Amino acid sequence: MTRIILFLSFALLWALGMRGSDVVSLPAERIVCGVVTDTEGNPLAGASVVVEKTNISVGTNTRGEFKLTLQSTDAFTLKVSCVGFSTGRIRIDGLDGNIIKVSLRPSDSNLDEVVVTGTRSEHPLKDVPVITRVISREEIAAINPPDLTTLLESTLPGIQFFYNSMSQATEITYQGMDSKAVLFLIDGERISGEGGANNIDYNRFNIDNIERVEVVRGAASTLYDSRAIGGVINIITKKSLRPFDASVRTRYAGFNGESYAVSAGVNLKRFSSLTSYGFRRRDTYTIKDKEGKTRETILPDGTIKRDTLDAEETSIYGYRIMDLSQKFVYRFTDKLSLDLRGSYYGNTRPSNRGKRFHLRYDDLTLSGKLKWHIDDCQSIDFSFLRDVYVKNNVYDLVDLREKVYRNINDVLRLYYTGTFGRHTLSGGIDFARERLKHYFMKDTADVSMNQFSACIQEDWHITDNLNIVLGFRADKGMHYNLHFTPKLSLLYRPIERITLRAGYSRGYRMPNLKELYQEFNMGGIGIMMYGNKDLKPEEGSQISVSAEYNFRALNVAVSTYHNRYKNKIAYEYVDPEKSYSMRYVNALDVKTTGIEATANYRTSFGLSLSGAYAYVYDYNKRDGYNMSWLRPHSARLNLQYKHKFGKTTESISINNNWASRITRYSYDSKAKSYIKTVYDPRTVCSVNLRSELPRGISLGFMIDNLFNFKDTAADSAVQLPYNGITYVATLSVNIADMFRW
Repeated sequence: MTRIILFLSFALLWALGMRGSDVVSLPAERIVCGVVTDTEGNPLAGASVVVEKTNISVGTNTRGEFKLTLQSTDAFTLKVSCVGFSTGRIRIDGLDGNIIKVSLRPSDSNLDEVVVTGTRSEHPLKDVPVITRVISREEIAAINPPDLTTLLESTLPGIQFFYNSMSQATEITYQGMDSKAVLFLIDGERISGEGGANNIDYNRFNIDNIERVEVVRGAASTLYDSRAIGGVINIITKKSLRPFDASVRTRYAGFNGESYAVSAGVNLKRFSSLTSYGFRRRDTYTIKDKEGKTRETILPDGTIKRDTLDAEETSIYGYRIMDLSQKFVYRFTDKLSLDLRGSYYGNTRPSNRGKRFHLRYDDLTLSGKLKWHIDDCQSIDFSFLRDVYVKNNVYDLVDLREKVYRNINDVLRLYYTGTFGRHTLSGGIDFARERLKHYFMKDTADVSMNQFSACIQEDWHITDNLNIVLGFRADKGMHYNLHFTPKLSLLYRPIERITLRAGYSRGYRMPNLKELYQEFNMGGIGIMMYGNKDLKPEEGSQISVSAEYNFRALNVAVSTYHNRYKNKIAYEYVDPEKSYSMRYVNALDVKTTGIEATANYRTSFGLSLSGAYAYVYDYNKRDGYNMSWLRPHSARLNLQYKHKFGKTTESISINNNWASRITRYSYDSKAKSYIKTVYDPRTVCSVNLRSELPRGISLGFMIDNLFNFKDTAADSAVQLPYNGITYVATLSVNIADMFRW
């Protein structure tokens, strides 16, 4: 596979070189200098300055200054953006040696922010036909989460993380869909992880290295993956823009751990580099219930038997994580550049109770992207990815390391984008190869799967107020037939303040390697878990509709959706009357319906309010009894006040999250009875204080879980447990700002 990647990379570079002097010739350099300020004339450090239709991007230094090096004498447009300010554009027709001055005004909302995930091309958030949510770096700082799961739960009602006590892994549902229908990306690329458990390793994401998160709800299957019917969550990492940038950050939260992050980068004429290092640690803690849950068993004759279960105990295992990432960008010309990225993640988890070994997780990723703007209207991206994720049992008393799990993903992708008047055409081809070695397989076998995909999408701006996106994706993998997946999205703005969106998309997921080939004796107690080579692919669809109202600093949106899945893959008892052994089958037809409402308001004196409510209805019933694990209602409320006093900026953020109770029934196939369990509601609130001092120093203090809420061990099956109040202290230093670089 490595040879194929190298061959195609060199072949594409050779082809570009043969195209002519307009690609590889290096004319005399042209220097463009400027300064970016706010409306009061204060310099804006770290603002992004991009030359549109090229691969040129830089950042401003402490004095708001920037310098660009171009190889063209043609007119160009600068796009200037900064967190908390409206994006500005300035047309440069000629240069007379004067410094370009750009003034940005404070933004009432983030609707002018440019996003890429929904369409694989840059669009302002307000003009994206696909329903998209952006979690900005400013919002991340206000919430101050320890990890990605906490960030998403604090910002996305309808998302639910829970703890699998058997695998000690975190699992997810979003809009009623499980992890197999939600696609996670890093900088637009798929990632390896706990494929054997149908989940990724969420600890791989270092919150200090995240610039923003773009969340596309449904209707994203064409350009990324046909299985992304439940949405795409694209984690976009930081990059080096300033001539020199370096920062240090530390976070201490008592029993909830500590973290340290260091990064340093440069952005020179043609070359930029960013190196990031992080260390995170958290100890194992145990949740012990004082009393067991009251259980009701509905017997076949209709009588109800009540009893109290024994008090439960759950251990939430800690970690010691080290991660390292390196990014290089080299710009051959204004329109041709190469991005190379490498990262390493290592996680040591303490030994399980009663075990003589601990778990070690390692991941090594190498990726590259060649970006070529053929002209002002057309571009090509060629990328490759190799992601190797390994899990080992490391024995404590002897020098022995046992490899129990390995997931390798190799991906090649070639994409084209062209804009012709009101039409933007996107398309491309993918080749993906996945390998899985797992102790769930017979004799810990190593199995693999190849998948070929092609897609095409038309983004048609019929009028200034009407936009339609139509796309198709074709997938061919293993012995499954070629399958086509359509997508349709619509944006209509009848008046300036109101935006209407609607979407329809199909979903298609081939069985994964575990579902096909598993043969596992669970716990060595004779309960067998079998795969099934005769499984059919899952097929799904989603319909979504939303309405959005914008007036100055007020944004209100309401959206609704309906998901359907057929041939849903699930476990089924092989012989329900005699054995607990199970196998995968196409057992379910799944439906979920939901509604979400959001409201955001930002005042002129520094107060921001944000709220959201989500309702999810899961049609998972048997004989009228609710079998769903989903909490139907959830809500969040965020308030932030930020004000500048002299040379310091002070802020206070209050973040509140609520989730409703749930009454769930399980079915005992042997006794033919239903068991009723009630999971209590939860409210978690935090208060975060930040002080941004001169010279790039920021101090923070947070009270997390202000009301000292504690989950029970018995409730960990429906959420990640909270274990009481936590006091958090943070310190960050921007070294470039400290020394005024």
